[in-house]
Amino acid sequence: MNLEYSVNSLKAASDATRLRLLALLAAGEATVGELQEVLEQSQPRVSRHLRILCEGGLADRFRDGHSIYYRVPSDPSARAFISVLLGRMAAEEPTITADSSKMADIRRTRARSAWSDKEVLLASGRSQIPGLVAEDDLAVALAEIPGELGDLLDIGSGTGAVLCHLAGRAREATGVDISPAMRVVARTRIREAGVSNCTLRQGDMFALPFEADSFDTVLLDQVLTLAEKPRDALKEASRVLRPAGRLLVLDRFGPVRASLEQSHGLSGLAENQLAVMLAEVGLRSSPRRDLAGRLPGFALLAALPAIEFRAGTYD
Repeated sequence: MNLEYSVNSLKAASDATRLRLLALLAAGEATVGELQEVLEQSQPRVSRHLRILCEGGLADRFRDGHSIYYRVPSDPSARAFISVLLGRMAAEEPTITADSSKMADIRRTRARSAWSDKEVLLASGRSQIPGLVAEDDLAVALAEIPGELGDLLDIGSGTGAVLCHLAGRAREATGVDISPAMRVVARTRIREAGVSNCTLRQGDMFALPFEADSFDTVLLDQVLTLAEKPRDALKEASRVLRPAGRLLVLDRFGPVRASLEQSHGLSGLAENQLAVMLAEVGLRSSPRRDLAGRLPGFALLAALPAIEFRAGTYD
């Protein structure tokens, strides 16, 4: 931070309400309505405080569907500054603790409402992943992925279970899902998991709202078998993947097929079809990791630029 930026940040944080807002945002992104409900202040007043935080570089604002969300910036210096500010307060500071409890109740209420959505029930049932624990076979497979994940994108993040599990190894983790209700559920799960480096965004797997070469790791999270044009979804995923990045595919795999254009659906994604589509975008896959205790053919597969395999840097 330069001198002027530091002064503006200090001014932005020099208010009890704005410190309360920072504590809430440090635990997860939130809308003005949610923050207003916690603070029990008027919408214009809360919005004014948020604007000051944004101008001071201590909060970011973004649109997700019909809602405007606020979150702490991804900039490491801003996050470190916020961490120092909040760390100066007692661990069980009564007002901050009460705010956190209120926000948790608000998020759970909204998540329960979202779970009543038929779309969420159907989509969550596709994966049979209500949550991940250390001994879960998928959790073990994810842990076996070598190295750090850098900037991570989870396409089809659903209820956020896999995103939460991987976020600890990522610099910044972004989940994309087309369903507003699913994003509500995922945000609740992320907040309750205490994960602070995650953000959820509205997005279509065929037209992701990100610039090219934005992510080090991209996960196609059980979406290819549901896609009418999986080849196009793979191309879009590779567009936002950095040149030395890694693509992960978590999905159902079915028998080898002769026709590359044959539909997938419940029969699963044929591995030979996927190999051809990956080659078209310059990627080559490692052997898939089958996952026990789930739907038949459910597996995790990693792909790297083909040159990485020729150099023998991945096993």
